[in-house]
Amino acid sequence: MQNQADQQPAAESVEGDYFSGREMVDLERERIRSADKRTEIARLAIEANDASDQRQFDYHMSRLERETELKQSQIRLAGFLTYGVYAMSSIIIAILVFMVFFGNPEQVKIASDLFVKLITAFAGIGSYLTLKGIFNKLTKSPSE
Repeated sequence: MQNQADQQPAAESVEGDYFSGREMVDLERERIRSADKRTEIARLAIEANDASDQRQFDYHMSRLERETELKQSQIRLAGFLTYGVYAMSSIIIAILVFMVFFGNPEQVKIASDLFVKLITAFAGIGSYLTLKGIFNKLTKSPSE
């Protein structure tokens, strides 16, 4: 039995044995290195998340800027179209008014017929839009 106890290597620790001071220091250093590695991995993960968040922020800001520029260009186009239609309508109405008051009898008849047709057309468009609005109000839910 004594031979079996002598054959056990001295470096192996057995439950209940004490570690020497050097072994304790080495174990503590390994524990600290392990904790440092975990800390480094956590730091790298946080940096990667920060970089990802920054990329997402930049992407959404650029998309918002593009949408804002698009809306502004649409508003400018709508303004140009509105002013253009207003100017053309004013010119046509001015010509018709001039024809009614200062034209020969044939021009007066043409201008008055055009006025009647324009008023009828605008009344028809107004009726259509009114009925369409009523239909939409009745068929769509209030949340829309």
